[in-house]
Amino acid sequence: MGLRNLAIGIVVLAAGASGGAALADSGSFGAWSVVCDNARVCTAFGFGELGPIGSSGFLRVTRGAGPTDAPVIDLVTAGMAATSLALAVDGVTPRGLAAVPATPIESDPERRLTELTPEQSAALLAVLANGSDLTLKEGRNPATTISLTGSSAALRFMDDRQKRAGTTTALVARGTAPASSVPAPPALPKVTPAARVAQDDLPWEPSAALQARLSDCDEDIADLGIDPQVSRLAPGKIFWGAICSRGAYNVVYSLFLTDETGGAVKALQVPHADGERVDELMNIDFDPETQTLTNFDKGRGLGDCGALTSWVWTGAAFVMTHQTLMPDCQGVTSEYWPVSYRSR
Repeated sequence: MGLRNLAIGIVVLAAGASGGAALADSGSFGAWSVVCDNARVCTAFGFGELGPIGSSGFLRVTRGAGPTDAPVIDLVTAGMAATSLALAVDGVTPRGLAAVPATPIESDPERRLTELTPEQSAALLAVLANGSDLTLKEGRNPATTISLTGSSAALRFMDDRQKRAGTTTALVARGTAPASSVPAPPALPKVTPAARVAQDDLPWEPSAALQARLSDCDEDIADLGIDPQVSRLAPGKIFWGAICSRGAYNVVYSLFLTDETGGAVKALQVPHADGERVDELMNIDFDPETQTLTNFDKGRGLGDCGALTSWVWTGAAFVMTHQTLMPDCQGVTSEYWPVSYRSR
């Protein structure tokens, strides 16, 4: 699979899953990518030099959808010992960015997090779109360089999706219209999970009727020794996630509903991120305490690109509630992925 521009579903289903909320969107532009969610919150990434497993670091621009929401920038860089960084665009350091604190990340001590204030973010954004490279330095030594190729297009994409183009709040597509002309973000869909039910005396072996529905699965899939996922959604309604196939780094589950004895087998369809309703998902987990089904579509074995999606059982169907998305394989671990769909 290609290192960049991962071919996964990048337009999040909203209408079918949540009663008509706005669609999320994303795009890739040179060394930059952008993800905007269904509430018009947008996140842009600029990536550092490309190595064997991804970029040497990244810059992230996050902005809420409200008319007065300011963009905020943070940076994650690897292999740095210094406690502060100097930022320079084409060799020139914007005001206030000569010594920005860089703190070790507790879960990943070989990386440093640099968080800019809204004022520092504004100073950097003022020169970012017209530059060629952003260099982060430890003293006089370059720590990493982030290409600004595509930054202008990425920030214009944000302006457009947030309906800021032509207003004084735009990052690039600036005009004279006041902030008050930026429309309020759409309301988030509300999803209420069904009440938790007891999980006693669950069946653990697929019935003959269910096994018959798995006859087209990989012949050697049982060799993995992975038990099916089984949970009770309601009295008389059992959820099954049965492994059916596998790839190099993904395990595909077929989804079913049965009665308590394994009869009345029915394929279970859930709304997926590409707008389709599917009865197979990769790498799933179901939590009966919260009635939440999750899956991880890995773009490659490192798990640094793809999508993490959640659905909740409402008593009538599984409804999408949350998704994070990273369309580019650049070594960005999932805790930094932007939200592409959210609910309340």
